Amino acid sequence: MKSGINNKILEFIKNNKLILIVLLFLFIERFMALYELGIMYTLGSDDASYVNSGIIFANTGEITMHRGAISAQIMPGMTFVIALFSLIFGEGKFLWLALKLLWISMGTITGWFIYKSVNIFAPKWCGIIATLPLFIPNFVWIDNLILTETPFIMFLSAMVYYTFKMGKENNYKNFFGCLISYMGALMLKANIAPFPVFALIYLLIVKYNKKLLIKQIVIVAFAILAFVVPWSIRNYIQFKAFIPLTYGSGNPTLLGTYEGIGCPKDEDLDYETNVYDVVKEKYSEFFDEDGNVDPKYERYISLRTDEIKAAYRQKVWFENDPKGMLYSYLILNPREMINAVYYRPVFNIETRFLEPIPYIEIILCIFSVILSIYFKKYRAQMFYLALLYIGNIYIYSTTFAFGRYSFSLVTIKYIAIGLGMALFIQFIYKAVKSVKCCNEIAFSDSNKKCDVE
Repeated sequence: MKSGINNKILEFIKNNKLILIVLLFLFIERFMALYELGIMYTLGSDDASYVNSGIIFANTGEITMHRGAISAQIMPGMTFVIALFSLIFGEGKFLWLALKLLWISMGTITGWFIYKSVNIFAPKWCGIIATLPLFIPNFVWIDNLILTETPFIMFLSAMVYYTFKMGKENNYKNFFGCLISYMGALMLKANIAPFPVFALIYLLIVKYNKKLLIKQIVIVAFAILAFVVPWSIRNYIQFKAFIPLTYGSGNPTLLGTYEGIGCPKDEDLDYETNVYDVVKEKYSEFFDEDGNVDPKYERYISLRTDEIKAAYRQKVWFENDPKGMLYSYLILNPREMINAVYYRPVFNIETRFLEPIPYIEIILCIFSVILSIYFKKYRAQMFYLALLYIGNIYIYSTTFAFGRYSFSLVTIKYIAIGLGMALFIQFIYKAVKSVKCCNEIAFSDSNKKCDVE
């Protein structure tokens, strides 16, 4: 029994030794950054609030965010994981160290899913090349922060891998891998909710077994309901409102109304009538006779106020300059997000050295898509990756063009580039063969035609 297990482990290592070496160095690099930044390194923002939320949940069973306020601003995944670690490691340095090591491990595991996603269709070296961008310092830095990005990127990469595997093999094994990854991602970020639609389109394109697909769609629906129903009930009890996922989009949406062309100026707007009076009337049960809000609901009312204020500003913006508003949301915001770099220096590498990288990535992705169309190869996969990436970019662009949001999608580009590398080698091979053939014809007397496939 043990001999059989040992043989399987040795065979696994032998078959994957190059990528395992890459993953080892990814882990070491992140651990070196942990040593440089320190165990307690934090932005003092969302990351600190997530850790505090987990500690409070471990002690009280309440889900909170920002200054301990009762919340449905975030999905509960971070709170649950951190609470579990808090019960084991306490509330001090040992907790932070355990969490940082977990985050570093998840950042490393992401490389495995990128590699495997490419490896389904292309040679192993293409998958290894697709994994190498994880050495870029902004990935190392983000994996040393207790934010949603690291686990979300891991789950997203896993979703792509298992979706590709489903397209190859009509079974439940890969489906449940995809479903578990999806639910893990959903417990972190509500914006991933439409993912099954993207996966469905891909599976239909590759002619997935429709009877099996229908059964699996039903399972997905029940899995989502199993979370949404109790979560919605909890939120209704707390906030007297139907909140199936979160109410956290109000603030970034408001910030987004200050970006772009022709956005309204505060001094030209009547916030008292169109925002604050509306909030007091709509959420009157949260205000006392003096117009004050219970401190534990202040954050909720603040974000609901941002939501109403954002809607008001968008309404005025569209009335005054619809072209400017549409151009801002459809062109400027996506462009800003695609080209943004979310990073603070680590290893003394300044941000300016990373700024050209997003442009290079997009050029390589476009080139990969062109080659896919030219060779009529990987077209379904490229379409799926492009749809998933662009679709989510536009979901984010309706709120606030922030580099942190788009950063969570970058591994989609790396998988596309990995597939593109295989096509590029095919292109080079065809070009060289064509030149060689044409030279042979030029220096011969035969009527041979150069036919290069």
